[in-house]
Amino acid sequence: MSFLPILILSVTQGLLEFLPISSSGHLVVFGYFLNFRDHGLLLDVSMHLGSLCAVCFYFKREIFDILRSLPNLMNKEKSANELLSLNVILSTIPIIFLGGIIFLTGLADKLRNIEIIAFSTIVFALFLYYADKDQIGKGKSIKELKSTEAVLVGFAQIFSVIPGASRAGVVFTAARFLKINRVESAKYAMIISVPVILMSSAIPIIELVREPVIENIFYALMGFLISALVAYFSIAVLLRFLQSYSMLPFVIYRIIFGTLLLYISFN
Repeated sequence: MSFLPILILSVTQGLLEFLPISSSGHLVVFGYFLNFRDHGLLLDVSMHLGSLCAVCFYFKREIFDILRSLPNLMNKEKSANELLSLNVILSTIPIIFLGGIIFLTGLADKLRNIEIIAFSTIVFALFLYYADKDQIGKGKSIKELKSTEAVLVGFAQIFSVIPGASRAGVVFTAARFLKINRVESAKYAMIISVPVILMSSAIPIIELVREPVIENIFYALMGFLISALVAYFSIAVLLRFLQSYSMLPFVIYRIIFGTLLLYISFN
């Protein structure tokens, strides 16, 4: 593989992983039209781990507090950090189990086509628009999220197995419907991405350990570094953007992108 495909895929993964426009959908589309669909398991895992490192480093304080709270989850009276830790678990369980079933049955692979990406890009953009119409600054923080609401966010996250839906987008949409403010909704979507990325990378990592691909290590390292740097930049810019603006630009982009994909696929 040449440097250009690695650069395009890594920048796409890092830039779009935490934006509400679906990194997986764009990767499928770019791979389809640029003819590098088979970019290898090692590169795919390394790019996702790059995004994971970026979000862990950016939210290192919050993630440390969550990890430190885990041993105290059985306490009857819970602190704000302990409640957040519990809610992260509750929001993760549905995608791990039901999402895992969807992947193991092969249904996820059947969804990876241009028409489905186009439709889901547009449909979930409309949900995003209606969820995010409230005024800037209004809403509660993620530490005020109730456990039942965290479960609802978790079930909403299952829709992210549809390419084009965007995991970050559906979590942000669900959180906004639950009256979480914009910045906190995006923050929660990023924090609960950590266990999801870890679990989604677990099986591929096991396969790589069994059959290591040494000749592609350099490309994988490049993919990891590019994805990590771009993802960190993307997180910082998005959170700053949401302090003053809505998700409307992303909604418009998704509708245009989805419409173009429909036009291409039917012509």
